[in-house]
Amino acid sequence: MLDEVSTSIPDMGRAYYDPLVQDAGNGLTGPGGALYRYAIRPEGYRLDETDFIAESWQLKRQPDYTPAEHARWRLLFENQRKMLPGRACKDFMEGFEQLEHLFKDGIPSFDDINAILKPATGWTVVPVPELIPDNIFFWHLENRRFPAGVFIRGGDPKTKKVKEANQGRAPEFVEYTAVEDDLFYLQEPDTFHDIFGHVPMLMNPFFADYIQAYGAGGRRAIEYNRLKNFGSVYWYTVEFGLILEEGELRVYGAGILSSPDETLFSLYSDSPHRIKMVPERVMRTDYVISDFQETYFVVDSIKALYESTAGRDFTPIYKKLPAGFTYATTAALDTDVIVTEGTQEYKFCGGKGKPRAVKHMEAIREAHKR
Repeated sequence: MLDEVSTSIPDMGRAYYDPLVQDAGNGLTGPGGALYRYAIRPEGYRLDETDFIAESWQLKRQPDYTPAEHARWRLLFENQRKMLPGRACKDFMEGFEQLEHLFKDGIPSFDDINAILKPATGWTVVPVPELIPDNIFFWHLENRRFPAGVFIRGGDPKTKKVKEANQGRAPEFVEYTAVEDDLFYLQEPDTFHDIFGHVPMLMNPFFADYIQAYGAGGRRAIEYNRLKNFGSVYWYTVEFGLILEEGELRVYGAGILSSPDETLFSLYSDSPHRIKMVPERVMRTDYVISDFQETYFVVDSIKALYESTAGRDFTPIYKKLPAGFTYATTAALDTDVIVTEGTQEYKFCGGKGKPRAVKHMEAIREAHKR
């Protein structure tokens, strides 16, 4: 835990683009506004401006959820609950066991989560409407608050049979009978990703301290205009990190833990590279936001991750980094310690939705009985 934390929000100066004014004059609840998706929910399930704290981007409460939204959570929860033993790292599973009773029946109350989380590691979960500005995000993490979105995926189905079964229904009432493609992967993090994927790891003291230190480090990244590079560290560790445990690969990244298909892809596909995590290497590496990762970085332990990054002054690295990224998402370097070198077959097949890529994933699902 950091000895001192700043209570002030980092100043991004001219680099700051305020999403609060992206609404083209339509207000917070108008098209483009941060609360738009909540303002158009059915009567009795809405949020409005009175529920929003602009400076911190926090919501004062979670919305009330429909039975269909709780049912989507339960589908995802049951799928991952069965899938993750032997695939998720032991620190995640230990945290999950302490929270499982809150997760099993539907979207949990953040207050109930905080009653367990705060005594364990000093963290709380705070509700936010969507992705929030970088400086606000860093400030929350630095003060041991994890910002979690409060919407649930699946309201805009693309799968034909789901669309046909839900014709005429509002997004909040869309129902699923199984974990269909619409629930496998979401580009924007939802409440299942943020709560199921992230919170169990925050029960681990080393990981909790790592996330706080990452938040504090954001101030220096802003100062040197290296947010994209600094963001790669978060992306390839907190979101999509793998760990070696007893000689086997396991998952600790929330983006994988909350995605049924990426859990299998990250561990069993021969397509992606798996490379030992070195902070400077990661900072120079681009990443994929719309599909599975083409490279995963591997740590030896959560303690080793903490010791290689937390509290470290990255100023010398920032001064050497060129504008943008040096390495493509598919790069495997002579200087890398490669755990497994990938074929990149999934990428060369066209990726998400392309027929050969779909067959690639179907084969993995069948082989590992998802």
